[in-house]
Amino acid sequence: MGKMGSRILGAALALAMCLGMAPGALASGGSAYDMGRQKLVALTFDDGPGPYSDMIMDTLEARGAKATFFMNGYLIKRYPEAVKRMARDGFELGNHTWDHPFLAKCSAEKERSEIDSTAALITKLTGVKGGFYLRPPYGSYNKAVIAAAGVPVIWCTVDSGDWKYDDSARLTSYTSSVVKDGDIVIMHESHKSTALGLGRLVDKLQAMGYELVTVQELFQRRGITPQAGRIYYSAPNKGVNRCASSLYCDESKLNEHWAYDAISFVREKCYMSDNKYGEFTPNFPLTRGMFVTALGRLKGVDAGAAVSSGFSDVKDGTELAACTAWARDSGIVTGVGGGSFAPDRTITRQELACMLARCEKADGTAPAPDYSDYAQIADWAKSAVAYCASSGLLVGSSGAFQPRGTVTRAMGAEMIMRLAKLSAAPEISPAPSPETSPSVSGTPQPVPSA
Repeated sequence: MGKMGSRILGAALALAMCLGMAPGALASGGSAYDMGRQKLVALTFDDGPGPYSDMIMDTLEARGAKATFFMNGYLIKRYPEAVKRMARDGFELGNHTWDHPFLAKCSAEKERSEIDSTAALITKLTGVKGGFYLRPPYGSYNKAVIAAAGVPVIWCTVDSGDWKYDDSARLTSYTSSVVKDGDIVIMHESHKSTALGLGRLVDKLQAMGYELVTVQELFQRRGITPQAGRIYYSAPNKGVNRCASSLYCDESKLNEHWAYDAISFVREKCYMSDNKYGEFTPNFPLTRGMFVTALGRLKGVDAGAAVSSGFSDVKDGTELAACTAWARDSGIVTGVGGGSFAPDRTITRQELACMLARCEKADGTAPAPDYSDYAQIADWAKSAVAYCASSGLLVGSSGAFQPRGTVTRAMGAEMIMRLAKLSAAPEISPAPSPETSPSVSGTPQPVPSA
């Protein structure tokens, strides 16, 4: 076969491979959005907000954990800033009535007033619309209370007993010893011992493999749609295990995604591939291996070259090895120490800025951008961020850059498309192989203004 025939065959194979990556083309049951081995627990806090609210939120945020706060209206009036922070930082807001009465002993009119007045105040302070789940004080509910609540009623499978023992050590030892996958745990925002012991409890639960989520997230990931007039105690694993809601994308409606043009571009050019299920998973994190491979394809790296990457965790002779070796030799990437490249490690926005600036051989003379969080950008990334901002490659959102924010695959596609427009990128002929979506923990947020 002559050179022309080889080129035609190579192009045909590449085209066939790309067509095979079209949405649904490889789907044969299963999905990257299904995560069957996850262990989920919803921590909930009653009787707040109060003087320990910020301490509790600080502890949770430092560990990447979420929780649901069932609050009393009269306390919301005293601590409005705590409630605003809960909403702003992604915690779930719940209703614990206004005055903490025994609802089963209240008249229908009193019950409605207790629930509605609290919900209205939460909405007024935060802008979050109604429908807040109800946690009945003292566990005082009956069929009439549940039926008249107007929203789903939430109880628990684990009562931590913090209200009774007021002992931070017991909070950790008891709760961790009885908790199970899908449980809802009750604690109390009003107890200092709970705030002091929460860090140890969260550390213990995470070490046991639990992801700590809001009640709403727990239901969503277990395929449960809570109904008004019903009470819920837990969400055990019954075969439905979805990924975090922030990662999910209905790929039948991918044309509605903010990065659809970029996704279409990288698919058409075979710069980024779908997974084995025929999904692009735009909201999943972008890994170092994924981005280096996309850059290599964009720049025409010979994927078939028998190249050693020089890193112990990148298999020689693979496309990733060829692209990693090129990126290393070009000064775009380095290892992470110990002879490793860490291809499955996710990328932050400031790390992405450095890769982009090095790829474009920026000279470091761009003016510092006016970002509200500029001081939070690492010194080693500031010149790269300045270049990206001035060139329009990677810009901030609402006046901030979010340097430690996780980069998504959609953002990666957007960057590849922008790079292609900045330079005359050669077409590639090697057929790409499906990328393996990473094993994801936590709830990274997509940032539309990449």
